[in-house]
Amino acid sequence: MPEITAADVKRLRDATGAGMMDSKRALVDAGGDFDKGAQLVRQRTGAKMEGRVGERIAAEGLVHAYLHAPTPGLPPKIGVLVELNCETDFVAKGDGFRRLANDVALHIAAMSPAVVREEEVDADLLSRERAFAEKQARDEGKPDHIVDRIVAGKIRAFYSEKVLLNQPFVKDDKRTVGELLGDFQRTSGEKIAVGRFVRYQVGI
Repeated sequence: MPEITAADVKRLRDATGAGMMDSKRALVDAGGDFDKGAQLVRQRTGAKMEGRVGERIAAEGLVHAYLHAPTPGLPPKIGVLVELNCETDFVAKGDGFRRLANDVALHIAAMSPAVVREEEVDADLLSRERAFAEKQARDEGKPDHIVDRIVAGKIRAFYSEKVLLNQPFVKDDKRTVGELLGDFQRTSGEKIAVGRFVRYQVGI
């Protein structure tokens, strides 16, 4: 059996958020294999770790390419590259993770989001959207407390149109892309995140 070092235990702790003894025991039982150890940790302590998933680092994953031909039999007109991240190679190599990456890329091809998450929206653009919504509401004679609600609703709608994680998923509009990722995150026990994407379209 390979020697389990303190560095090995720390690496597994950092990746999973589990305790030192849980991490060491999992590595021993996995014969020193990091990915198998990570899976054992999640199987044994998943309930305890669920609340800390968002704090962990998703540094593994894959880049998925998707081509879309609007007319069958003709060359593709839209292409997407998307980086989908997880915590271990074990999950990245799985069929479910690859299907998730394809679904996200297909969605990007269809819905053309501008950014991945809300904090990536250009501040000046967001400020203009707020100002326009407020002016429109005031021009209609709405009282201040109603204006605030209208502006908040307009910004939510703006995010839902432009932000990938906020968009209704193209194959199931009862949940957002963010919720789609969250469902897979709960199933896998790993942090799942879209790193970035590029969308190309012929003529645009």
